[in-house]
Amino acid sequence: MRDSGKPNSRFAQSLKKIGYSLLKLFRGDFPVFLLFLFITFFFWWSQTMSQDYDSVLKVPVQITDIPDHIRVTASPVDHLDVTLTGKGTALRKSGRRGGRHVVHVSSSRFSMSQGHAAFSTQRLRDSIADLLPPSVTIRSIEPDSLVYGYVLQRSVMLPVEFDGVTESQDQFFLERIEFSPDSIKAQMMLTDTVSHRIVADVANLTVSSDTTVVTVPVKPVAGVILSTDKVQMTVISQQYTEKSLEIPVTGVNFPDNITLKSFPSKAVLTVWVKMSEYDRVNAADFQVVVDYNDISGSDVSKAPLRIFTQPANVRNVRLQTRTVDFLMERHYSL
Repeated sequence: MRDSGKPNSRFAQSLKKIGYSLLKLFRGDFPVFLLFLFITFFFWWSQTMSQDYDSVLKVPVQITDIPDHIRVTASPVDHLDVTLTGKGTALRKSGRRGGRHVVHVSSSRFSMSQGHAAFSTQRLRDSIADLLPPSVTIRSIEPDSLVYGYVLQRSVMLPVEFDGVTESQDQFFLERIEFSPDSIKAQMMLTDTVSHRIVADVANLTVSSDTTVVTVPVKPVAGVILSTDKVQMTVISQQYTEKSLEIPVTGVNFPDNITLKSFPSKAVLTVWVKMSEYDRVNAADFQVVVDYNDISGSDVSKAPLRIFTQPANVRNVRLQTRTVDFLMERHYSL
């Protein structure tokens, strides 16, 4: 037990000695030591910052004002490596200034020939120098030129189309579909002679209300840049209801001296009409006929009926009376 207690006792005595030494240092010489350390660091820092150094500064660069008939196929570098010479303090200021400013270069300043555009970066020395302290000089700029590839293109306005499948619910029927914008600017290569279509990316459309407005994507077109990838689609529909009508049966293509007599004299048909126009659709809007060419020279006892005219604002017109008995009265002139 005594042997195991000796190491602990020695460790405790060592801690006490270290504690007393630190307490003495904090009470007396430690502030003086800190002051000496600060003065030493200040002189070292001043000496270091007063010497000349080389430094590489990354300056962001951006090409602007690219016209619509030019499509960039290979982009230039997005920054320049600028080698600087100057005092340490000035170089630190240069890093804070230059790295935050983007140098804009208009595409009109590039020399363009056969799909390649070039611009010497040495012509940017003054623009970059304006970002730096006066005591800092530019030794070199890399790369020595900005280069990008391009192709010529043309712009056309193409109408937006709907090429999906519509499904009606609750007796709603599609009236029309409108897009906003109704045409999209498309940029394609000058050599592209393919007839492109701009199609709203809607495979199936369920019509179940009077008006629906949604934002839909536009299908991308290979090799074509579109001014927008979304359009607003307005689906306009009308609710319909069924209506039955009795229409007088008349004859067509009959000779002047033959008159048709049908039994019954009226045919029943059903139509889908807009609820808002229910009272405006009547029998006078339709014509149900027996065609003389269907019965002439035959011994049929019943004549088939045909819908000869109908208004454009109805749907699903169906004859409930398909055939009629008939007589043909021949008139003789005196």
